[in-house]
Amino acid sequence: MKNETETFEKTIRRFQYRYDTRTVFDDFLTMTCCAFSQNPATGKSHDEDLYLQTIAKYKDDVLRFEFPKLLACLTIEMEGRMDSDTGNDVLGEFYEQNISHKGSGQFFTPWHICKFMATCTAESLEEKPSDRPLRILDPSCGSGRMLLASHRVNGPMHEYYGVDIDETCVKMTALNLFLNGMFHSEALCADALLPEDFRVSYRTSFLPFGLFRIKEKEQSQLWHILKNSWNKPKEKAKQPPPELEGKQVQQGNQLTIF
Repeated sequence: MKNETETFEKTIRRFQYRYDTRTVFDDFLTMTCCAFSQNPATGKSHDEDLYLQTIAKYKDDVLRFEFPKLLACLTIEMEGRMDSDTGNDVLGEFYEQNISHKGSGQFFTPWHICKFMATCTAESLEEKPSDRPLRILDPSCGSGRMLLASHRVNGPMHEYYGVDIDETCVKMTALNLFLNGMFHSEALCADALLPEDFRVSYRTSFLPFGLFRIKEKEQSQLWHILKNSWNKPKEKAKQPPPELEGKQVQQGNQLTIF
């Protein structure tokens, strides 16, 4: 980038005199998720129609060229803060400072608290060795910051799941998981207290590589896990359908919840 002072926040603020910031931010998340969902057979996104529908409102505006710059700024800032003491939740920080409604009870846990809780959770599991990956869930994930902290403490071999009732937050979490290389992960838009609830979900994958939107609850690994967790102990949990990929995911331990 020619301008070294270019940042995600400065770039997105160029839209503020013509568009609502929340709308631009959510549109950026939607299009970025679509861009990471490429279909090798066609060379286009699995969600090409959604991408075109989202970008259409900017088709006559030169600002549409700022969206790729936003992604470039985001990845550069996240990479630069990968090992920092403040975490690299660039999306969550912008959302919290500029978009979230505190009056509605929407709060984000500070990074140092997330790191502390992740460390405590890891220590409590040290006496329970297992050759299976952990399943770590945040049932009100926000931007996925708690999961990012857990990933830093526990490592990439485990499974990280987030649930939130706000779809914008779910998309932030999905992108944070994907851009941090957390490929055994899923972010679900639903009410975590209602086992049948499902609105949309995003699954990260290394093979095939990408971030994939799930529109049917039966195809969601996380939805099956949550639904089964409501079963009575004497009832045998139903297994997800065989078309769900990742045997490692299916063999994980029970959920560890923040």
